Amino acid sequence: MNTKKAQENLPESTPVYYSLILTRSYNIYIAYFAIFIICLVQMGYVKNCIPVLVWIAASCIARKNVNTIPIRWNLLFYVCISVGWITYFIYCYGWNCGGINFMMPLLLVSMFSIYDRLFNKIIFTIFLFFLRMALFFNCQLNAPVYSLNDEQMLIMQIVNTVLSFIIMVLVCITFSSNLQKAEKHLFLYNMELQQQAATDPLTTLYNRRRMEEILKNHITANPSENFSIAIGDIDFFKKVNDTYGHNCGDQVLTDLAKLFKEKTLGLGHVCRWGGEEFLFFFPGLNLDEASTLMDNIRLAISDLTIVYKDVSLHVTMTFGLEEYDYNSSPSEMVKHADDKLYYGKTHGRDTVIF
Repeated sequence: MNTKKAQENLPESTPVYYSLILTRSYNIYIAYFAIFIICLVQMGYVKNCIPVLVWIAASCIARKNVNTIPIRWNLLFYVCISVGWITYFIYCYGWNCGGINFMMPLLLVSMFSIYDRLFNKIIFTIFLFFLRMALFFNCQLNAPVYSLNDEQMLIMQIVNTVLSFIIMVLVCITFSSNLQKAEKHLFLYNMELQQQAATDPLTTLYNRRRMEEILKNHITANPSENFSIAIGDIDFFKKVNDTYGHNCGDQVLTDLAKLFKEKTLGLGHVCRWGGEEFLFFFPGLNLDEASTLMDNIRLAISDLTIVYKDVSLHVTMTFGLEEYDYNSSPSEMVKHADDKLYYGKTHGRDTVIF
């Protein structure tokens, strides 16, 4: 219990995509502050460059430690740097210079912190709203510390708008790219799970569940189309396992599965029904056509040489074949085919009963 509780209290590491968002944002911040210093020097506010150097240093330190501290600390540093700069800038240079534009990328970065609770995100959004309103009314009631002329305010507005927009674009691109990758991985993972759920792991043939779905879907979609099914069982398979071992038995199953895939390619489906039993489904084939095909498969099985280590052996199979009567369910058809298979097992084996 203590171990589990301790694990729950561990700090969450910063995910790669979020580290990339923060790193790119800090890079833009550093470039922005450098450009801002150049603008201040050109405008004659050289002393004002000193506070900006503090933000450059803070951005560099935060950028350096993005991959070494927990995500909550990363977000806290980013919020402090951004909120501090927005407040300082608007207080010193006024509302009309575009400093408020940096509030939007700050909101985006906080919202893309998928490991944070929704409640915290809502509280932070409310905080930004009230901060914005407080700064706005402060600018309405008080003049900025430094008065800029129209040309200087235009330059500031352009710089702030362009750089804040670039941050927003980078955040959105990074997050959307990560989302697309996650969706792709999830899609491939689901496809793999579906394949595993429908495939026999030893033979890589369809499993029983998948074949039942195929039969059911075929009857639903093509109620008036004829088809046939056959169920086959390896003759004396227990003797193979008892004599040569279960690994040899697995070799027999996999070799037969390869043969079945070759013989049924483009004609139907085959699955491992269970143990040493296989079920064949041939859409569009009547009993005569299916019996000819199954007899060819039976002969191919007899001619197949199965090699396991230094042992070469041959096996035979017995099949029961059933044609769709437009009335029976898939389970009833399998039962009829299985009855014919049992009859073949008790009357000589190595045959197709239809």
